[in-house]
This record gives sequence, structure tokens and C-alpha cells, in this order.
Amino acid sequence: MPEHALHHEVKIQAEFNRVQEALMTPEGLSGWTMAQVSGPVDGAWTLAYPDGPVFVWKVRAEQTARVVWDCVDGPGDAPGTRLQFDLSQLPDGRVKVVFAHDGWPHDAGNFKTCNALWGLLLHQLRGFAETGAPAPLLS
Repeated sequence: MPEHALHHEVKIQAEFNRVQEALMTPEGLSGWTMAQVSGPVDGAWTLAYPDGPVFVWKVRAEQTARVVWDCVDGPGDAPGTRLQFDLSQLPDGRVKVVFAHDGWPHDAGNFKTCNALWGLLLHQLRGFAETGAPAPLLS
């Protein structure tokens, strides 16, 4: 059965390590995902959204410039999917984040909803990494 993937890209005016920390620390994740983040640093983290779904992600750095999240629990088709954030420093000082969410069994239902949501969340990531301040979603 073919797998499907979501793809996005965002450029962030922030230090490389600040973007990496936003993707790999509980404080960073809660600053842009708007979720309550809990769990051990080297274990599976729970992201619980107010009045919304709960996901459990195994977060790790696969390389210096790659952060991977594996979904181990969550609603719908999410379990078994993988997020990959590839970071690169641009000559103008910005950090380019190339995002992929793969492992989807089909391209219907939650796949389309998640595509739109990840576009919004990456906008939130950019704002948080650039300012250090969390902002309400859709602000």
C-alpha cells in the first residue's frame, strides 16, 4: 500500500540552536504548538491540546540538522506516522526548515486536515523562534 506525505517549508530569522530547541524541548514545543507537553526528556512526550486531541510523540535528533518525531499514540491515522524537520542555515542568517509528515496510509480524511494544521503550526514555530514569545493560534 503506498504511503502519503505532507510537505511544508518555512524560513525563520533566528539562531539555528533556538529553532532546534523549539523542536526538541518541552518548553520549546509548548511555546508554538499550544499544547500541554509532558514526559521524560529522552522518552515519549505527550502533547495534549485544550479541548482537543492528545498525541504521544517520540522526539529525537537523528542528525545535527534533523529532528524526527514518531507518533506512538493519537487519534485517527496519526499513530505510525513520522515528522521530519530538516534544518539548514541560509547565507542571509535565516534557518530553513523543510518539514515532512509521512507514513499516512491514504490522502483523505485527517490527511487533509493535518496538512492545513501543519501550515498554521509552522507559522507559529516561526513566530515563537523569532520572538521567544508564545502567541495564540491564529493571532
